Amino acid sequence: VHFELLGHGFVPVYKKGTKGQYQLVVSQKSWGKFKRTLKRITQKTKPISLLERLGRLNEVCRGWINNYRLTQSYAKLKKLDAW
Repeated sequence: VHFELLGHGFVPVYKKGTKGQYQLVVSQKSWGKFKRTLKRITQKTKPISLLERLGRLNEVCRGWINNYRLTQSYAKLKKLDAW
């Protein structure tokens, strides 16, 4: 059983001896929106300075990570960093 609430997803834990337990993850919709926001900020055609661009990136990333800090998202964030 998988369900979402306020951008968070609850998925079952697939480990031996953990029947009926769930872990908190970021929903697919929220990941997509976050990636689109990063893409929009980092567009090369936007006429803004590098410092302003970095400031916006810092602001968005910090707020997003604080909002989803309880989720299991470390691996996805590393993958996103490589992207």
